[in-house]
Amino acid sequence: MEDLETRPVVDTATASPMRREFTTWSAGMLGFVFVSPIVAMYMVFGLGLAAAGPGFWWALVVVLIGQVLIAVTFGVLASRWPMAGGVYQWSRRLLGSAYGWFAGWAYMWTLIVTMTAVSYGGALFAAAAFGLDAGNQKLMSVVGVVILAGAVLVNVLGRAAVRVVGFLCLIAEVVGSVGIAVWLLCFHRVNSVESLGSAFTWPSDTAFMATPFVVAVMFAGWSFLGFESASTLAEEVAQPKRDIPKAIVGSLVGVGIVVLFTCFAFLMAMPESAATEADPVAATLTAYLPAPAFKATMVLFVIAYFATVVAVSSAVSRIVWSYGRNGELPGSRYLSRLHRRINTPTTATVVTGAIGIALYVPFQSEQIYTLLVTFVTAGFFMSFAFPVVGLAISKIRGTWDRTEPTFLGRAGHVAGWLALVWVIVEIVNVLWPRTGEPLVDWAPFIVTVVLFVVGLVIRSRLRLNAAPGVTSAELEPQP
Repeated sequence: MEDLETRPVVDTATASPMRREFTTWSAGMLGFVFVSPIVAMYMVFGLGLAAAGPGFWWALVVVLIGQVLIAVTFGVLASRWPMAGGVYQWSRRLLGSAYGWFAGWAYMWTLIVTMTAVSYGGALFAAAAFGLDAGNQKLMSVVGVVILAGAVLVNVLGRAAVRVVGFLCLIAEVVGSVGIAVWLLCFHRVNSVESLGSAFTWPSDTAFMATPFVVAVMFAGWSFLGFESASTLAEEVAQPKRDIPKAIVGSLVGVGIVVLFTCFAFLMAMPESAATEADPVAATLTAYLPAPAFKATMVLFVIAYFATVVAVSSAVSRIVWSYGRNGELPGSRYLSRLHRRINTPTTATVVTGAIGIALYVPFQSEQIYTLLVTFVTAGFFMSFAFPVVGLAISKIRGTWDRTEPTFLGRAGHVAGWLALVWVIVEIVNVLWPRTGEPLVDWAPFIVTVVLFVVGLVIRSRLRLNAAPGVTSAELEPQP
């Protein structure tokens, strides 16, 4: 394996270890809040329904199984290298610093764009909750900026504030997802389970990649992203080798069960008229809820979206801090600093938040918005592919130490090979050009190429400026 390359010396005083003040529950809660059943289902429900009808539910099942395979694989890697930075740190240890740098670079930008996109989605629910004009893009951008800035502030306030927001999100999820789902199934069920077979049709004049179920799986890919964020707290948990793998897998399984149950309830209760609406979830709730209850539900949705932005901000700040600690980004001396009192990467948090807010400028252009948002799902799966592929190559090369115990033992490694197949299949599915609109079809490629070129320039300049013979100042996590 390639040794770590030369980097400028990082001030070790500013790169001191983080305090281990998060519990296993806190790490799992961050993963749960990041994925968020409310955000996971409601952002793609209408798209999946339009693609495959009620049978979209089965696409969620397929994607959940595939993502569990990736989560178990990440658990294996986290049990070997429990470090802040997750995807970035695992990849660089599997196939070298250059490979890891670009893995983290792709993941970092995916998270930043996600932070902006989710805060904008939260603004739309805020409009429904507080009677704002959702058609006013500038107003929605202002509300989105407020949500994003508030999420950054929560992270700046420290771990206690993050835990409080996470707890509020859990309450919102229980009422807004599970509670409403139970109520719909008990009192408003109007459709039969047989309707879930709608996805398994294959029109004779349709190519396989354009069949309803394959397209539905592509949309469902958005639903279970972010579970790996628990790994970013590895250096803030007392026993990370044992607890972080459990948090990664547990948060995903928990979200998956809630999403499948809630989605099933909505499909069983959805009036025929709501199925053709632009937002079938809102149309279903409007049909059964009085206006005050509907607005209260929208408030719960806003809380869930806000908590997700808090979780994304927390995750991406740890990635950037980890880069800064290794001297692998411009301004590393500042990005690697921890707040003297609360011991969190406040500088990295503010910088990533500022970049996320700055993205609202290009978001005013519908074309740029499409480019960025389309990149998110593809960006996540490409980021996931780095460590999954790296692990497979490491095993083939014989550089993976098979004697050291890892998460789930042999079963964990079998899951790694299955995860490799899944991540390749889903990347192809997500990137497949099927809309006929060049901007949409090529958006992930365009954004990826731009980010790669920018990353190549930044990394090249860092290498040129590195002092000869000076080794990386990377700090291993404390035992």
